[in-house]
Amino acid sequence: MYRKTGVPSEEELLDLSSELGAKWKNLARALGIREADIEAVDEENRQVVEKCYNLLLLWKHRCGSRATYEVLEAGLCHGVVLRRDLAEKYCYSLQAIPQEHDFMG
Repeated sequence: MYRKTGVPSEEELLDLSSELGAKWKNLARALGIREADIEAVDEENRQVVEKCYNLLLLWKHRCGSRATYEVLEAGLCHGVVLRRDLAEKYCYSLQAIPQEHDFMG
């Protein structure tokens, strides 16, 4: 398996949100989201999936190009989250994804 490169899509983050469940706050902390932002997301959303998705969008928008699969994997595998299964599902591919420079002759 190969770790994906780049930044996860919003669709991938939505799918991940539907599987993460109650560990969303722990993932937020592992990704370095401030406690005040975590509480704001918690208060503004009723369903856990929405809490998680909005948190992941916040992370992606704040970190921009640094919101990578590698960082997401580290968060999902952190000792307070322990979701390697989700890291493998969303951060890895079964085959290497060709990089732009591979197509240049």
